[in-house]
Amino acid sequence: MSKKYLLPNPIKKTGTDLEIEKKPNFDAILVLGAVMEWDKQRKQWTFPTIINRYAGKLVMGKARALAAREIQKKAPFLLIAGGSDTNPETGKIESRSFQLAKLITDQYGVSKEKVIPIGAAGADNTLGNVENLIAYLESHPDILKLKKIAVLSPRFQKERARLMFEKNPYFNKCGIELEWLVVEDILEKCDPRYKKWIDAVYATPEAEINRQIEARGLDDLKSGKYGKKTG
Repeated sequence: MSKKYLLPNPIKKTGTDLEIEKKPNFDAILVLGAVMEWDKQRKQWTFPTIINRYAGKLVMGKARALAAREIQKKAPFLLIAGGSDTNPETGKIESRSFQLAKLITDQYGVSKEKVIPIGAAGADNTLGNVENLIAYLESHPDILKLKKIAVLSPRFQKERARLMFEKNPYFNKCGIELEWLVVEDILEKCDPRYKKWIDAVYATPEAEINRQIEARGLDDLKSGKYGKKTG
């Protein structure tokens, strides 16, 4: 992908109001999982903005990590969802949620005690992220003090993900309030450079492909056809 679509390096201090909260707003922030790509030269997993082998094209994995850093004080925990990919060199199944959590802690300096990978093999889509969160909350009910969970999502994924979460009866049954935080909105508040980057990304042909896929996904969700095989 062209270098002009690479995420700008973050400034050390944002100076925004995103980090002034003295009390947490949420019990936890769920970071929706992102597809990752193997870098042959560096021998490591990366989270690019666009991955052409991925049907949905837009990923914004590194942007999710940076946005998570900026809002980390809103909750005591960052829960990182995601499925898995096969390492092309070793053949081993490796966790997307672990690798994204590693990016948030190692590159963006968030405390490792705060960042918790909760992904499971096979949970490779947004529905899997819903399952990740429910499984974690059922096994860690003690974290639910406010009964408020924030979900961090890129703009393109928000509506489809929101419908998936709302369709699951678990949250209403348990009285858990979900609030949506948008990656692009958070970054734009941090630094005006991100607005230019976001506009450039959403003007790409890959973004148009993503828009079409997301629109079909929303239609299928609303009609009850999502995930069902046809033919």
